[in-house]
Amino acid sequence: MNFNRIFQHTHNGNVINFSATYNPQTHFFDISEDDNLHYVLIYNPSTKVWSTQGGPGPSIPVEVLAELVQRSFGVYVA
Repeated sequence: MNFNRIFQHTHNGNVINFSATYNPQTHFFDISEDDNLHYVLIYNPSTKVWSTQGGPGPSIPVEVLAELVQRSFGVYVA
């Protein structure tokens, strides 16, 4: 299985390039935006809430980022 995805998203007229790497040990996603912002995207199955850790956080709402990551991997959590 390929654990890396690259995708773009336009937010407020700006194109953002994302790189997402799934970590099968933690089940988190290491995210890079335009190769200069780095943080971790986390899903909590108990609360069903997505959040980020580290760095300044995403340039877009976490829920939008979670949708983009899930779509790029073709796997959705309920």
